[in-house]
Amino acid sequence: MNPRLPDHIAGIAPYVPGRPEESIGEVAGGAQPIKIASNENPLGPSPRALEAAVNALHQSHRYPDSSGHLLREALAARHRLPASQILLGNGSTELVELLARTFLGRDGWAIMAGQSFVMYRIAVTAVNGRAREVPLNGMRHDLEAMAAACGPQTVLVYIANPNNPTGTYVTAEQIERYFDRLPAGLITVLDEAYAEYIDRPDYPSGLDLLRQGKRIVVLRTFSKIYGLAGLRIGYCAAPADLVEGMERVRSPFNTSRIAQAAALAALEDEEHLERSRTENRAGMVRLEEGLRRRKLSFVPSVANFVLVDVERDAEEVHQALLRQGVIARPMGPYRFPTSLRVTIGTEPQIELFLRALDGVLT
Repeated sequence: MNPRLPDHIAGIAPYVPGRPEESIGEVAGGAQPIKIASNENPLGPSPRALEAAVNALHQSHRYPDSSGHLLREALAARHRLPASQILLGNGSTELVELLARTFLGRDGWAIMAGQSFVMYRIAVTAVNGRAREVPLNGMRHDLEAMAAACGPQTVLVYIANPNNPTGTYVTAEQIERYFDRLPAGLITVLDEAYAEYIDRPDYPSGLDLLRQGKRIVVLRTFSKIYGLAGLRIGYCAAPADLVEGMERVRSPFNTSRIAQAAALAALEDEEHLERSRTENRAGMVRLEEGLRRRKLSFVPSVANFVLVDVERDAEEVHQALLRQGVIARPMGPYRFPTSLRVTIGTEPQIELFLRALDGVLT
C-alpha cells in the first residue's frame, strides 16, 4: 500500500513567509536589500537580550529547561498570574497549532475572521477540524457575528487584536458584548502579538479578561516589538486547566536555552521597549504622510505595519519592488489582491520604499 497525503492536508495552501534579504541578491541586481515584509522590529533586539543569548550559547550542549521555569516565573510576576497559567511556545505560532491539536479533535469547529492570520485556518485544517470564517466589518473583526456563528460543535474562536494584516483592533466595549453573547464553555484565543505597540485607552487587555475569569487564551510573542523573531519564542496565558491540557501534547524542549535567556533579558529592558514604540510611532507618521502625498489608500493601523492598496496586482508590484531591493508583502493570500502589507522601518527604509514605489507605479 502506497501512503498518500490525506485529503484534508492536501487541501491546505502552505503558509508563504516574507522572503529573507539574503535570498534576493541576484533579483535586486546587487542593491542592498531592505525587508519590510514580516513586521519585524527594525531596531533589532535589546542589547541585553543579545548579551544573554551569547552567554547562553556556552551551555548549548545542554538541553534547555523544558518548561522554561525562569521565564515563566518572570512572565507570571509581570502579569500578576500564577506560573501554572503560563506556557511557552516556539513563537506564538506554535501555540496556535497546539491549541488546535489539544482541543479540536476531528470535526470540531473553530471560528475566525475571514481576513486574518492565515495560520488559524491552517492549524485547524491540519487536525481535520472545521474552520468557519466570518467576514470583517469595516476591516475589523465582527465580534457579534462571530459569537452568533458559534454552534454546538464549536470549540475555539480565534481573534487577532490587533488584526494581521489590517492593523485594526476591537475595543473593550466590543469584546465585552462578545462575551455576553458567547455560548458557555467555548475557548476564545485572543492573539495579541502586537499589543505592546498600542496606547489606545479603549484597547482591551486579554490578560485583564483572564484575571476576571474569562475562558480565554492570550497569545503574546517576543518576535515583534522585542525583536527576537529569529529565536522563535512566544507564550500564552490561560486558565490552568487549559495550560495543563496543552502540556500533554507540547513537544519537550520546544523553546531553546538561548531563546529563553534572551527573552528573559528582553523583558527587563524597558528603555529598548519604549524606544521601539517611539520609533514606530514616528515611522508610522512618515509612511502615512508619504502614502497620502501619493494618493494611495491605506488602512489606519495601531500596530507596526500598514495595509496599502497599490491599485493594481500586488504580486506584480511585489516582484517589481524586489528588483529594486525592497521586500514588501503582497496580500493576495489574505484576499486583498491589490494590497501590500508594509512594515514600519527606519526613516531611510521608509524613504527607500516610497521612492521604489514611485518607480513601480508611475
